[in-house]
Amino acid sequence: MAVSLLETPVKTAWDKPPADAPLLRTAVDLFAALNHQGLRYCHWKSNLRLAWGLQGITDLDLLIDPAQKAFWRDTCRQFGIIRCLAPPGKRYPMIEDYLGFDPESGRQFHLHVHYQLVLGEQFVKNYRLPLEEAFLDSVSLRTGVKIPAPELELIVLSLRTLLKYRDRDVIKDVLTIRTPGIPDHIAAEIDWLLAQTTPERIRKTLDGLADRIDGRPVLDFLATVQAAPRDGRRLFHLRTRVRRRLRVHQRAGRLQAMGIYLQEMWRRRQRFQIRPARKMTLPGRGVHLAFVGVDGAGKTTLTREIAGWLGRMLDARLFYLGSKQPSRLSRWTYLFFRIGRRSQRALAGRWGENSPAARWTAGLRDTFLYSHYLFTGIDRWRRVAAGRRHVARGGLVINDRFPLEAPLDGPQIHLCGRPGPVRDFFVRLERRLYDQMPPPDLLLALDLPLEVAARRKPDHDPAVVAEKKRVLEQVTAALAAAGSPARLVRIDAGRPLAEVMRQVEGVIWEQLR
Repeated sequence: MAVSLLETPVKTAWDKPPADAPLLRTAVDLFAALNHQGLRYCHWKSNLRLAWGLQGITDLDLLIDPAQKAFWRDTCRQFGIIRCLAPPGKRYPMIEDYLGFDPESGRQFHLHVHYQLVLGEQFVKNYRLPLEEAFLDSVSLRTGVKIPAPELELIVLSLRTLLKYRDRDVIKDVLTIRTPGIPDHIAAEIDWLLAQTTPERIRKTLDGLADRIDGRPVLDFLATVQAAPRDGRRLFHLRTRVRRRLRVHQRAGRLQAMGIYLQEMWRRRQRFQIRPARKMTLPGRGVHLAFVGVDGAGKTTLTREIAGWLGRMLDARLFYLGSKQPSRLSRWTYLFFRIGRRSQRALAGRWGENSPAARWTAGLRDTFLYSHYLFTGIDRWRRVAAGRRHVARGGLVINDRFPLEAPLDGPQIHLCGRPGPVRDFFVRLERRLYDQMPPPDLLLALDLPLEVAARRKPDHDPAVVAEKKRVLEQVTAALAAAGSPARLVRIDAGRPLAEVMRQVEGVIWEQLR
């Protein structure tokens, strides 16, 4: 079955907060608590864009004393910050990923937590620099966050830039084509750090680190980027020197590192890769969410917004469990049902309802209708099964609707036609199919007054909407009374969308914690 039948593409405006967004209150309070409690940490790189990290626009890269790892994790739990796993190809030793949530703005912020300075080329991070103590002993406060001395940040930035300088960058710089091998944002960061220090302080700092790193390539690099930032031959020579001098700090040999890099590049460049590149997941099992409600409650709007909100950082997928995305078999059997219905009406009008031809055609019509509902259930079962596999890998699944009872996307055949062996056979098959769909971890029931539903969906039959509301209330009450494994939360969907979103985001984050 095509992937498009299982998963609905998500396009929302949750890519990035605006550039002038205020600092996230939760992030600010987190660092205030860390400072007050004396955690040894620093935001060790990209401090030019520190405010962006506190706005949730870019990541926050923290270096934390590994002896205080338990203390850090306890503080994260107090602030509702969850541990995540980086996607395959981006998992490195002594580095952890955390995700925080700011209830006031609805934004998330991502923390890369380093217990060692592991850095190097993309996808490999093949070098560990033993400079953690120097960084943690040199901190000062900026925007309420501890940052290292600019000399240390500049030294490590120089090494990082050279280690990431690729062969293709050499060619581009030698031929002076396309973009510079040293990206503009890195060049701007170097200039920013140089403005905060002096050559004498840089040399003095390098002298203090002479037993761990060779400072001469760093000084030569800084001189080169100021005099001739596209001198590809010189930068290539410096990269070779740095790699040779840092060989003692390698985690893997050059051939092994190159193999890791090429393998990850091949995985990302596959043209026929069906799934997009995975994002962060939860350790262990993920979370399964579902939205249910009457027509007009905003199920589709909310699920798309929530999928975009979660999908900015996490591997979240949206699955539609209604009947508006039928498979070919579902469409064909419904087409045959309509043909059978029209034929039965024509034969009954000519020879009577009890004529053999009309009765035989009625049975055929009903069989096609039962088959249509059965294949609709199979469509739902396949989507639920795909979601369960994704959750088992640590991903998040958001369901637009979930099978409860008819007319809320549940079994339908027992309500159709006349009792008999054929219908009873299909009823058993359909019920068995729906019984294999376990409830979600979190079921969000969208409550909507009937008068509001009538205003939002004036073309819908009020009697049908009222029946859906009655069944929804009855089913959710039964789930709550029976102690269902699904956590059931009722949401007042009659309020403005922004208010509903804030409440839903808070409920979901509580589930993720």
